[in-house]
Amino acid sequence: MARIVHIFTFRAFPSVADGVPLTEAYDFGRFSPHLVNRPGDTLRVTSLGQHDDVRVATDTSTLAPLDMTARLWSDGASLAQLHLSYELDAPTPHEVANHLAVFCHERTSLSLDGVPLVEWLVDKANLGGEPRLGQDVLQFVEFDDATGLVTDENEPSNDAIAMIYRAAERLPDGGVPARMPTALNSLAGAFAAHGRGVVVLGGQSLATAATVRLTACELLFAVGRARHARAKIEKLLEGSRTRDEASGIWDDAVRLSEVAREVRRQRTIMALDVQGYADGLFMPELVIDSFRTSFAEALRLSELTESTVGLMDALSDVIGSSLADVQLRAAKLADTRERRWQLGVGMASGIAIPVALLLSYFGVSSEATIPADRSIYDLTVYGLVWALAVASALAIAAMTLRQYFRTKNGDSTTWR
Repeated sequence: MARIVHIFTFRAFPSVADGVPLTEAYDFGRFSPHLVNRPGDTLRVTSLGQHDDVRVATDTSTLAPLDMTARLWSDGASLAQLHLSYELDAPTPHEVANHLAVFCHERTSLSLDGVPLVEWLVDKANLGGEPRLGQDVLQFVEFDDATGLVTDENEPSNDAIAMIYRAAERLPDGGVPARMPTALNSLAGAFAAHGRGVVVLGGQSLATAATVRLTACELLFAVGRARHARAKIEKLLEGSRTRDEASGIWDDAVRLSEVAREVRRQRTIMALDVQGYADGLFMPELVIDSFRTSFAEALRLSELTESTVGLMDALSDVIGSSLADVQLRAAKLADTRERRWQLGVGMASGIAIPVALLLSYFGVSSEATIPADRSIYDLTVYGLVWALAVASALAIAAMTLRQYFRTKNGDSTTWR
């Protein structure tokens, strides 16, 4: 007998109201103490029931698994996984590989009882929106024993390789290499091997199989979060790669500040929600660590994490220098406006003050000092008054221009 689990990833997933913790949905046996009270653990499991005699159809294939159980795993942050599990009674490697190939390679045309996979999920989980099917499909094949799965040289057999790589036929001797986590293959009669999307277990306890599945799913969630973080940053930077559009982003202090905040947020997510699960900090169990390391390497999670973190660090440097440049230009522009305003005020004062002096002199004068038949423009009489007015205007203008050019050249010393 073989137990098969097909795990489909979804993004832009609507929030799910119900669900129970993992430890209530599965029996992890001796691994349970490692799963309790993990910080930041938001994975919830929603049962979608057991479905008898489901007809699974694609554009080219039709399958009829019996008693299929459906569960939904959600992380509370727009990512989710649909787990479809059922059993095959004494299947051949060819039959198993065919099931795996149909559910993976033809997933975009997959329908359950005539309903497309995504619509079927929306109906069964009573979702308020329609999620998008992700690119990752993870599949487990679990046998009660390791018979026929391992060679005398302790290597995966051709049958195991055919299932791991979803091959329709058995591969020739010495086929594609597969990864074998050491700790999971250390006990007599136990077998574990995997590629990037298929894990084959034989002779493992139900608790071990469930814990291995959890570990793989957490790494898959980590990959999804890393991709989501990178996509968020790239979306914010849309238009920054062409010369004509780049200035609209890099010269905008508000946009730069928004991008900087989002980069910091996504950098924190990478540190807590990706690297924290990838390094096994929350579940220090040697048997599982062996699989975690092996499967993370198959997913190239370390490379994805390093490249994404490197991108964010580089962006932080670019944003910091660009923001400083924008702020410096803004300060210079504000200083220029202030100098021009001061120049305008000074020139206005150079006009208003002499006029005020003239008005104050001639306005308070009497007939005795300024006869009606004498013009105020008579410089032979009023030359001193006009000289003082003109001198004050010139003095104010000179001081204003002197201060303007000093501040323009970088000397902000006040008048003296």
